Amino acid sequence: MANQYRFQKGQTTDDAIFKLINEILESLNNKMKTDSIFCDLQKAFNTVKHNLLLDKLQYYGIKGKAKTLLESYLRGRYQRVQITNESSNINTISNWTTITQGVPQGSILGPLLFLIYINDLPKAVEPTAIPIMFADDTSLFIKSLNTSQLPSGLNTAICKINKWFQDNLITLNLNKVYFIQFINKSIDNPDIQIKLKNKQIEPVKKTKFLGLIIDDKLSWKGHINYVIPKLSSACYVMNTV
Repeated sequence: MANQYRFQKGQTTDDAIFKLINEILESLNNKMKTDSIFCDLQKAFNTVKHNLLLDKLQYYGIKGKAKTLLESYLRGRYQRVQITNESSNINTISNWTTITQGVPQGSILGPLLFLIYINDLPKAVEPTAIPIMFADDTSLFIKSLNTSQLPSGLNTAICKINKWFQDNLITLNLNKVYFIQFINKSIDNPDIQIKLKNKQIEPVKKTKFLGLIIDDKLSWKGHINYVIPKLSSACYVMNTV
């Protein structure tokens, strides 16, 4: 799980942010064209298919009684919805439905099972792109000495990762997928268009990555402007205590 920085001992958001920023800076210093795609997944923890997860557990060597125990942990769960009208005191209750997907959130095993489920994602995009994952937050880093090859590399990377998501029944929210072209003064930025399912991925000048606002110049002005009002509010509260 080298590309995964969540739910791992000794790994934090700082490590994931450092990995991304360090890769960008090294590439820019080596006069390489550098871009990143930031993905957004729809309820990834709730869409883990139990059958696929169990197949992956067996592939990683979890068999016999251990697999049977995990299978019993996942299967045989049911859910229903109850709606209460407080004014009339009438309850409306749905029928019980078998749960066939999702890992139990708030549990100890839930995060581990999710990491196992997405552990093979890096193989789907490497070596075209370098994935950086923090649980279900996934970004792709693409670099190239040849500027003309970058558009095809970006489009190949987004198609590869989307195919992996489709094969594993996870939905990519295309309305919240962005890409940034990081500016290197010694290299001209080409006009790049990334399309997936006939929808153009929106190029942006800045985006938020694990709480940090990153811009195409790595200037940190956007993040500073974001933090200052919060610090001012905190200082005001402390002064009034």
